[in-house]
Amino acid sequence: MNLTTTAQAILAAAAILALGGIALAWIGLARKATGVLIAGTSLLFAGGATVLAWAIVEGAGAEAFAVGLAAAILPAPVLVGTFLWLGRYRRRPWLVLAFCFGWGACVATAISLIVNTGTSILLDRNDLDPNLAAVFSAPVIEEITKLLGPLLVYWIARRHLTGTLDAIVYCGLAGAGFAVAENVLYASGAYLNGAENLDAAAGIAQVTLLVAVRGLATMFAHPLMTGLSAIGLGKAARKPGRKGLQTTWIIGMLLCGMGLHALWNGSSVLGVNLDMPALWFALYPAFLAPLFFTMVGAALWLRAADARRTQTVLAPMVAAGQVSPPELASLATFSRRSAARAWAFRLLGKPGETAMKDFQRAASDLAEQYDLASIGRPWDERRIEYAVHRMNAARAVYARADPYLPPALWDGRQYHITFPDGRMRAVEAPAQPVMPLPVAPPPAYPVSYA
Repeated sequence: MNLTTTAQAILAAAAILALGGIALAWIGLARKATGVLIAGTSLLFAGGATVLAWAIVEGAGAEAFAVGLAAAILPAPVLVGTFLWLGRYRRRPWLVLAFCFGWGACVATAISLIVNTGTSILLDRNDLDPNLAAVFSAPVIEEITKLLGPLLVYWIARRHLTGTLDAIVYCGLAGAGFAVAENVLYASGAYLNGAENLDAAAGIAQVTLLVAVRGLATMFAHPLMTGLSAIGLGKAARKPGRKGLQTTWIIGMLLCGMGLHALWNGSSVLGVNLDMPALWFALYPAFLAPLFFTMVGAALWLRAADARRTQTVLAPMVAAGQVSPPELASLATFSRRSAARAWAFRLLGKPGETAMKDFQRAASDLAEQYDLASIGRPWDERRIEYAVHRMNAARAVYARADPYLPPALWDGRQYHITFPDGRMRAVEAPAQPVMPLPVAPPPAYPVSYA
């Protein structure tokens, strides 16, 4: 894009606005002032959105911008929903999640657009291929700016980033935001190209082809590259007090993300320059696709490990009589958690399912606090008390809901079960962590799935 003096002035003004928003957001986070934080981040994102919107409208026109925006919104629910689903079993403030997505969509994209455009101009003025900016400039500035949002969360609101799964969720949302904003740029350009060469229908056809290719093949490219940085950030979060090791992890994995990004962009640029357009299509199934599925597998493993950690960390509460063995076992995997919610729904309907879901989330919050203590990070006493209160309140909803389950208490060693004769007897816990049923249900056991 050729930048005139007026364009440069507008971009500079928008950049200053974005920097002012960064300062306000930083102050708001540091002082824990929600109002200031919201105002600061809103101003910050407004600055970034101004850069993007002006750049597209100035270069392609308002009509192309509208088409590009509509096309970019199509894959957004899949991108965002994937990372929200990945981290849905741990309480993460919506403000932090929205901050990471907005950072990637507005701030990271706007800064990258300015730097990459400037780099292209410098290369062109020095008789070099402007497309080389995609190989040398874009991987560096884009990976740095995408990581900065989650990095701010780590620096200022560290209690919300305690491990690799948290980092993947936040960095993934930042990458998703960047991908959505970038899709607006590409789709607008595709529409303009088709409309200028033929007509509006040709422009729509090119946008449709672009959405299909980017949506099916490269939709998760930016989250994947930022995911490498997320591994370093997550490892740093698990090593408090070791600044050198934290820095090494963050910078090391950031460089890996930059390298992958350069390989991704370079395959396209070199393929065009060497008259080998199939180079990228050969590289994708050979290297990039396997890496993507490896990252998906790692993310799912981390998600499962989060449930296993809950069971391990809360195990002492069974001996203390605060959690029964079946409750602990139901938290060990997400399939068991789903079965527990289905059981509660069968007995009490939606209120029962909601209570069981809240019990599970409170247990995860409690396990997170104990886990922080195990790696030397301070825990929050108020959050521990609140989590225990939520667990007890949720348990009170469904604990006696099954009419065929005899009243029973767990004291940490034995069950104390009230038998049909009205007497309470101590019963040893069975080998499997299930509640014993000393009386058989009648033949016509009424089961309702409504």
